[in-house]
Amino acid sequence: LSRSMMPFGLMRRELACEGYPIELRCPGSDVIMVETANYGRTDDKICDADPFQMENVQCYLPDAFKIMSQRCNNRTQCVVVAGSDVFPDPCPGTYKYLEIQYECVPY
Repeated sequence: LSRSMMPFGLMRRELACEGYPIELRCPGSDVIMVETANYGRTDDKICDADPFQMENVQCYLPDAFKIMSQRCNNRTQCVVVAGSDVFPDPCPGTYKYLEIQYECVPY
């Protein structure tokens, strides 16, 4: 079945502030398919911090999608810590967060 023919599941969204784990989980035997991912900051309200650490709202890590896909796709669950052990730092001095949109699809 081609990707476009598959019935789309509900898009799920998870968010974790820098230094905290994010957990993606699917019911039953469904598996994770990461659709979008960003590690950085695009909003000045999410993950409250010192104002100086929240000024940059144009902080993106293009590799976040690849990293999350490699770690989570085709698994029923995965846990990833939003931090420098996993992700290169796209904007030093900014308090970042990891934002993921994913679907649960039949294995």
